[in-house]
Parts: sequence; structure tokens; C-alpha cells
Amino acid sequence: MKIKKVVGREIFDSRGLPTVSCEITLENGVLIKSAVPSGKSRSRKEAFELRDHDRNRLMGQGVLKAIHNIEYVIGSKIIGQEADLVLVDDIIRDLDATPDKRILGANATLAVSMAACKAQAVAENLELFEMIAQLYGSDSVSVPFPLLNVFNGGVHSDNQFPIQEIMLVPIGAQNFRASLEASVTVFYELKRLLQEAQKSTAVGDEGGFCPIFNSEYEPFDFIVAALKNTDNQDLFSVALDVAADQLYNQKTGMYRWKQGEKTTEQLFAFYKKLEHEYPLFSIEDGFAQNDIEGWKILFEQLSNTLQIVGDDIFATSSQEIIKGVEQEIANAAVIKPNQIGTITETFEAIAVCQQVGMNAIISHRSGETVDTFIADLAVGTSSGQIKAGAPCRGERMAKYNRLLEIEEALTMDLLNF
Repeated sequence: MKIKKVVGREIFDSRGLPTVSCEITLENGVLIKSAVPSGKSRSRKEAFELRDHDRNRLMGQGVLKAIHNIEYVIGSKIIGQEADLVLVDDIIRDLDATPDKRILGANATLAVSMAACKAQAVAENLELFEMIAQLYGSDSVSVPFPLLNVFNGGVHSDNQFPIQEIMLVPIGAQNFRASLEASVTVFYELKRLLQEAQKSTAVGDEGGFCPIFNSEYEPFDFIVAALKNTDNQDLFSVALDVAADQLYNQKTGMYRWKQGEKTTEQLFAFYKKLEHEYPLFSIEDGFAQNDIEGWKILFEQLSNTLQIVGDDIFATSSQEIIKGVEQEIANAAVIKPNQIGTITETFEAIAVCQQVGMNAIISHRSGETVDTFIADLAVGTSSGQIKAGAPCRGERMAKYNRLLEIEEALTMDLLNF
């Protein structure tokens, strides 16, 4: 099935800021759409997001240049070609051979790549996750367990709490529906406890609560209380995304922390105390990209009991993940397609993780859309874990609801897996 038409659109993400959508029309008239997210806490290593920088329009955040590249640069080369992800991504990489997609913009390239993957699934009459599994080379699939954001801090809220995300991890649940149901129950018990304590229940960019906390341990105490009140102590663990790069002072080597600062050693002591006193499962970006000694200490001391996750330090790059394995700094990597710019390169990063025994965590971004592609990506590659935000806000729940659909289909044995 050949591609007949390619259209790019400037749409708006969950923060109300411009992002990119791509629409592919197949020769049979079927229309396929994709929409890419945008991150706020961004790695210096991730692919280039093309913006217009016209201060007279949309605060300089417009994406009309990316739209032009979709329609007139990439589109002109793929119209008349088969709806084939590998073919389309090869064309994209020929057009922009830079490692960070600086010529076309990763927001433009990913929009086309995602749409091409969806179009191939339609052309071959497959569910998207089935198509992904075939392209990835899997003969089986699995539904991931979620890491659900319940408290927002860092650049995702205005509460001055240093940790960017505190997440619930229902590792004891029997299936995805059970994990989501239990998570919703705990989320609303947290809301009740916050109200009882006369704290704000407003939510941040990713749907987690963002009250003012009196101490660095208070949110964890709220979680423990909510788990106890809902009889879920044995079901849940807790995960952190510290996004430490946002806290790091390059000149002093110190980390901003509430009203003061922490050294690398003090920050590690904080993590060690959390691991000892709370049901901790995972620490993401516990130290800054340049603080390799911090990463090595964390991995050496805690990787036997915790998942030590790299996001900014890897930026969904196969080469950076391999480097991290050699440096012995992490046992898991966050996978964000817009950090690398195409779906085939995303596959490569996931494959490297699985080959070297690292966990791969498929992830959303803080500026999201209702596109559910990452849910199918997590299932089709059997990645095992997904971050899509809180059990709150439509752009987050869209991913979780898609996973419910997939799990139901697989359970009913409606598909060829």
C-alpha cells in the first residue's frame, strides 16, 4: 500500500504549547495520524527539536519550520513509496545524517516515522503492537507494568520540591487492569490525605499532586499512609525521577535542594536513607550527567536492590547506553522516541538494553498528546515497564486505557500471539 499524501500540522500539547502532528493518506484513502510530545526537562544529548523562535508568535515556540520539513522535504521523498517504516526511516536518515536531527528537527522526523509505522500496520491489517513486534523481531509480546506519577516537583510544578517525579509501582499486581485499579485507589486516598492535611491537590504537568511539603521525606510518608489505609502495602513500591541535571551547579558541583544545597555524598546518603526506610524500587537520574562519580557510587552501592535508571545521561541513544554499561552506572534506561527522532532508532536503543541485560522503560514526556503510540511500543517490544504519568489527565489516561484494550485482546486470544 503506497503513500498518497503527507500533511503536517501545528497542534498543541498538554501544556498548551505547539507541537507537531503528521497525517499520512494511503492510496486506498485511509488516513493515519501521529502527534509527538515535547519535553520540558531535556537532556543536552537528546535530538534537536526544531522551533521557529519568532518572538512575535507563540512565544517563539511555533513549529511551522518543522511542518514545512514534513510536507516539502520528507513528504516529497516518501509520497509514492510503500507504507514501510524501515524504508521511510532510511529516507529520513539520508535526508538528515546528523546524529541529533539538527537539519530536519526530531519533532518533524518522529511525527513522520510514527505515522509511517501506523500506516504500515493499517496496510498489513495488523494491530499497531503486532506490527511493532514484527518489525522489532519479536515472536511474543507482553503488557508492561506502569510507573504512575503521584507527586510532581522540579520543573514540572511550582512547589519548589526538588524531586521531579515520585511514582507508584504496582509490582505485585497480577495484571495491568489490577495494577491500574489499585493505583487509582491509592491516588484518591492520597488526595484525601492531602485535603485532610490542608494541602493543595492541584496537579502538575504529568498529573501528580504538587503541594508544598515541609520536608524531603513528607511525600513518602503520605504514600506509606495511603498504602496502609487501602491495604496495599504488599502491592506497591516507589520510584523516583530526580532529574538531577536540573538541580546541579556546574561551577560548585553541588545540588540545589529546597532552601539549601547537597554534595554528591549528601545526596547519596539521602537515597540510602530512602532505600532503608521506604519501599523504594527505582531511582532515575539520581545524579547529573557530568557527575559520573555519583552515578558509580549509586550503582555500586544500591544496584543489587534497586533499579538505577538513566534518562538524560542516555537520551535513547544506543551508543550512550553501551557507554553506560561499560562505565557500570545503571541497570535500566528510559526510552523516549523523541530523544532520538525515529522509531527504528528507538528499536535499536531498546534492543541494546535487552541484549546487555538492562531494563527498558518506555516513557511519555511532560508535554503530551492523546497519541497512544508508546503503549503499543511497550507491548510490541516487550519492554516490561512504562511511564505515562498519573492516573489523571486525559493525555496520560489515553495510554493506560490503550493498554487495557491490548491486555483484554491478548487475554481473549483474539490475536496471533
